[in-house]
Amino acid sequence: MAEKKYSLSLEQLNELVSDAVATAIKKLENVEIIDDDSTDKPTKNEADIKVTQMDDEQYREAMDTMAKNRGAGDEPKVGIFWYNAPRKELFGVVTHKRTDYLKPNAGGGLITCSEMHEDVWKKELRRQKYHGDGTGPFKGEYQMRPRGRVFFSPADDQYIIAVGTWIDESPEAVDQIIDEFDLPREKTIVKKA
Repeated sequence: MAEKKYSLSLEQLNELVSDAVATAIKKLENVEIIDDDSTDKPTKNEADIKVTQMDDEQYREAMDTMAKNRGAGDEPKVGIFWYNAPRKELFGVVTHKRTDYLKPNAGGGLITCSEMHEDVWKKELRRQKYHGDGTGPFKGEYQMRPRGRVFFSPADDQYIIAVGTWIDESPEAVDQIIDEFDLPREKTIVKKA
């Protein structure tokens, strides 16, 4: 098998590596990054995670995977969100590509993410409390803030933005939701509870 050669500018390589590192860091919790000079010193996470160097083949595979995934982020998604009306912005957004789900997983033959607002809220509230100064959007009870869920209806080939009556006072949120979830406007409707 002939070895493939890749030509990347330094800027492209830095972008790919930065994206890969950012994605990996988001997936890991409680990881402390240490510099090479401190490897002989025990750290609180040393027993949990060992950091090793990728070999050339692993690096090439990672670069191939990233190249294949470039642009895949524009695929329509399902998920949940909250809306901060005073700041006019979404927060606590959880998305999954619609194609990650092979069959309906919600009532009425719909597809959505498996995450529940309550569970995400509790997790983010803990993060906000223990990894910051305690300030942030996750305050009070999860159901007291404007929130919603994006579904896909395979039967109708249509996306459904399910929200509360709060949308009447914040109609600008619809465009933000469509953009955040990469929804096709012509196949998207809004339903109020």
